[in-house]
Amino acid sequence: MGSIEKAIEAAYQAHISSLYKVLSKSLLSAKGDASEVAAAESRFKKGLEFAADVQSKARAVAGL
Repeated sequence: MGSIEKAIEAAYQAHISSLYKVLSKSLLSAKGDASEVAAAESRFKKGLEFAADVQSKARAVAGL
């Protein structure tokens, strides 16, 4: 694995970790409110999709 590929993977993993932390805090703040939990889950899912799209585009631009 080359340095560019490693950097893209590290950035992707960091993004996922950040999304997880935000989800965790959002669920804690929701205090069981179903609509707030659903909104947090939806934002997390959109974040995961965005991160995967960015990773895919970065790999393509880098020729990987």
